[in-house]
Amino acid sequence: ISESYDEGTLRGSLVLYNGRIYTMDAASKVSSVVGIKDGRIVYVGNSRSDAIGVQKGLGSREEPRQINLRGRVAVPGLIDCHNHIVLFGNRPGYHTPLEYALSIAEVQAIYRGRARGVPKGKFITSIGGFSPNQFSELRFPTLAELDAAAPDHPVFISTSFSGPSTTNSRGKAFFESLGDNASVVVAANGSITAGLENGKALLSLRQRFLTFEDRKRSVRDAMAYAASVGVTTHL
Repeated sequence: ISESYDEGTLRGSLVLYNGRIYTMDAASKVSSVVGIKDGRIVYVGNSRSDAIGVQKGLGSREEPRQINLRGRVAVPGLIDCHNHIVLFGNRPGYHTPLEYALSIAEVQAIYRGRARGVPKGKFITSIGGFSPNQFSELRFPTLAELDAAAPDHPVFISTSFSGPSTTNSRGKAFFESLGDNASVVVAANGSITAGLENGKALLSLRQRFLTFEDRKRSVRDAMAYAASVGVTTHL
């Protein structure tokens, strides 16, 4: 790499303060200020003025940019060298990751939050990236539980592209209304069996709710979610 720390994108100084800086040293010390000069961490402690002083002592010619973290945790931008960012864009509906949910109540909370940003009547979906075994109840949420979380939206949750899956009342009405050989068998509790029935459900969503604009929106959603957990670059 020909670029040095005094040139190009790595040039400049930064001070992050009023945060939680996990040093990961032997004492597991947590600091509130970190100073960065030309892409390198040059100070970790609790004094903003000391961080600026260290940068000045290392030849900084301008005042560093300063960011008040307001108590937040800051993490380096992480690079995911093998992900499927385009595949996220090919998920129909408003895809909602469940990888951090550890109970049905947490699934419901995630869906309530997601519903606030999704137009009424639009499908909220979670397709892959989780297992019901991660929930303390060791099962899918039921139709009634999903109705309570997202009463104004149809819901479709599938462990993978082959299922099994579950839905709520609005989703059940949609899948059962497809007619002919396309209608999906949905149990009273919202469950859909793996294989053929799950495949029909997923195909119907793809056929109706996966325009090019939908795909672009889904990729933007996926990037926003990734950034929220510290992944800023996708290869």
